[in-house]
Amino acid sequence: MKKLMFILVLVMITFASCKKDLNVTPDKTTSTKDMVVNSTFDWKTSKQITLNVIGLKDINPNISNVLYIKSSNGDTIYYKDVLVMYNDYILKFAVPQTETKVILVYGSKTQIIDLLTNTIMFNYIIQ
Repeated sequence: MKKLMFILVLVMITFASCKKDLNVTPDKTTSTKDMVVNSTFDWKTSKQITLNVIGLKDINPNISNVLYIKSSNGDTIYYKDVLVMYNDYILKFAVPQTETKVILVYGSKTQIIDLLTNTIMFNYIIQ
């Protein structure tokens, strides 16, 4: 009997909490046909970056390390790969349009790189 009363109370609470709001008015929306946008407006939300990595030619060609490219605050990883440190690389990755700097971590080196152009360079020896 107690179980039946408990189930009955649960059903009543469930139905009582499901009320339809009848006084809702829809928001007015603007059609995209009616929007006026400057012809020079850039609709892109990200930008493509090319990174040229200059390898270390004075080391064992079998040494590898992880290369990280992170957001300026370090919270987001845009690129991560294990690279042979002897080799040169051309890498491409995307960042948000608003990003102005990235943090590059490669082996024991950490460098902050300004994104002044869409092509950046990292040389392990020259910092």
